[in-house]
Amino acid sequence: MQRFRVGGLACVRHGSGRPLVLLHPIVFSKAYFALEAFPFDGVAFDQRGHGETTEPVDPDRMGADVAAVMDAVGWKTASVGGTSLGAAAAIRFALEFPGRCDALVLDLPGFGPRSFRDPAKTERMAAAFAAADFALAETVIAEGMAAPRAKAWGEALRKDWANYAPSELGPKLASALRASAGWSVAEPWPSALSAIRARTAVLGVKADPLHPWETASQVAAAIPGARLVPRVSSLDPAAIARQWSEVLG
Repeated sequence: MQRFRVGGLACVRHGSGRPLVLLHPIVFSKAYFALEAFPFDGVAFDQRGHGETTEPVDPDRMGADVAAVMDAVGWKTASVGGTSLGAAAAIRFALEFPGRCDALVLDLPGFGPRSFRDPAKTERMAAAFAAADFALAETVIAEGMAAPRAKAWGEALRKDWANYAPSELGPKLASALRASAGWSVAEPWPSALSAIRARTAVLGVKADPLHPWETASQVAAAIPGARLVPRVSSLDPAAIARQWSEVLG
């Protein structure tokens, strides 16, 4: 596993073959993806306000950050995919750098065009993270989830957060939550997405209010030639990697 920095962006690279940039969900990090499970030359990095990255939070820089990481590893083009907030970053990259995106995976798009998170709940999460109270943050995140789903999400979050010092990570995640709450991924929505020309797969699930199936359907309908694919229900990184590999072909 190769570790490197692009400015303040903390990056990892693993594997060989076709270039693939992976963009993690909000309050997760580059550790969300099991790079070794992807049969590609994979690069993941901590987005602003996450993990080991020190760049200040600025959602409007997400597309440019992808381009900067690609420049650093010498890639003119690559496949790009992201989950939730990462899907929003992938959309921004595809719109801002159309000639550099070979293929696009939009996994659980959670902006339509803005976040579906409840503002009051988002602020309670942010306050818990700002106080480095990760147990409280996990409790707030799990509110309204069925017990098995809450358990699975809690395990995935704790596994990711264990890679970082709570006192350093907490304020970053608080800033990321607050900055993305009212941010718009693309305007006008959804017609702006019609400018995307990359081969695109949209992975969606039903009965998830933060990542509505209707939004995944809307995104797939707006992007020319995009496919809408039911997402694997598992949070297992290897299962996610297998599905991404299948839709990328």
